Amino acid sequence: MKKYVLLLAVLPALLSCSSGPKTEADRYVDFLYANMPWPDLAAQPLAYWQANVDKTLEVRDRMGWDIPEREFRHFVLPLRVNNEPLDDFRTLYADTLCARVQGLSIAEAALEINHWCHEMATYQPSDGRTSSPLQTIQRGVGRCGEESVLAVAALRAVGIPARQVYTPRWAHTDDNHAWVEVYVDGKWQFMGACEPEPRLNMAWFTGPVSRALILHTKVFGDYHGDEDVIQRTPCYTEINVIRGYVPARRSVVTVVDEAGKPVAGANVEFKIYNYGEYYTVARYATDRQGRAALDMGCGDMVAWAAKDGRFGLAVIDGEAVTVALDHAMGERFALDLDIVPPAEDPLPSGATEGEVARNAERLKAEDALREARPKGNAAVIDAFLAAHDDANARALLASLSAKDRGDVTRDVLEDAYAHIDGAFVPLRDCPRVELEPLKPYFAELAALGLKTRPEIVKWISAHIALENERNPQGLRMAPIDVLHSGKADRQNRDIFYVALCRASGLEEELDPLTGYAAMDHEEQPAVGKGTLELVYDGPDAPEYYYQFTLTQLFPSTGTTRLCTVGEDSDHNPWNSIFPLEIEAGCYMLTSGTRLADGSVLSHNEFFTIQEGETTQVPLVMRRAEDQLSVLGTMDADRFLPQTGRGYYLLAVLGERDEPSVHARRQLEALAPVLAEWGRPVLVEKDEDGSIREMLCAGVKSESRQLPVVTICDSFGHIVYFSQGYNTSLAEDLKRVIAQL
Repeated sequence: MKKYVLLLAVLPALLSCSSGPKTEADRYVDFLYANMPWPDLAAQPLAYWQANVDKTLEVRDRMGWDIPEREFRHFVLPLRVNNEPLDDFRTLYADTLCARVQGLSIAEAALEINHWCHEMATYQPSDGRTSSPLQTIQRGVGRCGEESVLAVAALRAVGIPARQVYTPRWAHTDDNHAWVEVYVDGKWQFMGACEPEPRLNMAWFTGPVSRALILHTKVFGDYHGDEDVIQRTPCYTEINVIRGYVPARRSVVTVVDEAGKPVAGANVEFKIYNYGEYYTVARYATDRQGRAALDMGCGDMVAWAAKDGRFGLAVIDGEAVTVALDHAMGERFALDLDIVPPAEDPLPSGATEGEVARNAERLKAEDALREARPKGNAAVIDAFLAAHDDANARALLASLSAKDRGDVTRDVLEDAYAHIDGAFVPLRDCPRVELEPLKPYFAELAALGLKTRPEIVKWISAHIALENERNPQGLRMAPIDVLHSGKADRQNRDIFYVALCRASGLEEELDPLTGYAAMDHEEQPAVGKGTLELVYDGPDAPEYYYQFTLTQLFPSTGTTRLCTVGEDSDHNPWNSIFPLEIEAGCYMLTSGTRLADGSVLSHNEFFTIQEGETTQVPLVMRRAEDQLSVLGTMDADRFLPQTGRGYYLLAVLGERDEPSVHARRQLEALAPVLAEWGRPVLVEKDEDGSIREMLCAGVKSESRQLPVVTICDSFGHIVYFSQGYNTSLAEDLKRVIAQL
């Protein structure tokens, strides 16, 4: 029966396109179905796609933009932006947005749409689940990925080609960022999502983006443009747009064996050091000459190469690097790498002071509009608690994240509440498994009548076919959509397994270390485990995901996988996680010290975990003895009455810009360290900008971007200076304070 599931799912589209001559709308629906990932096909019926195509063509006729067919097909027509759940945003908001920009040029309209987005949402960090445009509007806040999903959806809704651009990881600080590009007058131009500026190609991140190593976007369908292609998949084309922003080079990695001969077919991963790991941003197999290449910014990446159980890694610091496969997987050795990011060279802004001032006043008015608009999910939560004012209802809500409580629907809550048998048990009764869309599933899955894990595994094997090719982006499916479609990739099948166990009254979760479900052990031999014990004698407590990580190495494929441990907390000190029981196999322990200029002193330990044995590995945090040189000078006399003699922290922060929000949150989190330090902390309003001007001039910074955070002394010496977007601020300050 399962072999007919996919046919039945696409049959309506096939029939609509075969009964007579195809209309233009039919051809566009065909295009969407031909490139659609399986989760989208399973979640939405044919009528949904037809309605959105009809609205898109209606808007194209109404607005009259001169949009080339390639850009229309790939950057206007598709509803999917990244990994958000699909919703009815386009059909609900297209008319409103078109009316708002009627009569404007495309450039003017793009700026105006961004102002509308700012009225709807502003920046707030959150968890990794990406909200849909309607969910972001409902909550009134979103992280950069969600803001850019909303902005791209709004721009496409009025017929303007738009795409979400990501730096998957910054090179100079531990984070990533997303923004928006719009196609105007034959070229792509950028803007910060929900962060309107007076002109295109202006944003707070022009400094950080000048230090980027790679900038990419996923284009729906088989796209052929001028950009460097990172990969082509059955559903999207991933392109590299770094050359549209900064001077770039094409770096060629040549892989050789121990005799120096080129190795064809080796796995090469281009990696950026970030959050204590080497994060893979592109992956290739070497050609006959043993080569793989990537366009990148002019800083250091790390090249990982492996084949047939042997591997090597090296820093990419120019147009060519050779990586020798001179180590065997499981070999015990250590390796230091020094990694230098590109230098900062902010992109110029063409706006006048008057334009900037008028835009700032408009942003304040839009902030007021957004704050006055009802937001969140209070009505749903209040109604649910009014109907079920008991401990189980409150426990159910508490088991959901703040983001989930901000957009969960009543039917999901009622379905989960009705499932509770006795007292609420999180691993049995919480509807959230991982990052999947929340839809009711308990009642329908419980009706299958399964009682034990072996029965559940057998049922899934018989009724849920694996479809690993049609979801290259790893989109999450609601368990009920897996049931109805009868197909899922491994990740979504594992989520479905957990949901089915819970619906059957069993406590279950995904493995916190691997992210896999217990049912996977039914399909392959069980892997023995050993214990990893770290040895560290430093004065601080390095944190997982910030200063160090553990990566598993797979000899058969030459690939790597980050071990996910301790994620439930914002802070994961090493001694709260280790000793750790993990699968026997080959591993790499990576640690890094981020210096004030963004460079990294990294250290790597390679080793093997044996079944039933404890392996001790040193956790090494390299130090830079001469990092605290005097960076510049400033007028300390004006602060002397507040500071007295000695060192102090002096900061100038903006109000609502994303870099200042990050800086304020990190300073607040650092309060215990600052209190123990015992020195004055001055956070100045600096209404006339004189303090910022003095500090920036003192270190010869040409930028005047906020925030500016410094450590100075009463003689006017600046020994630490951070400006703009720096998510390593707290760690930088902890290190500097410890050395004073």
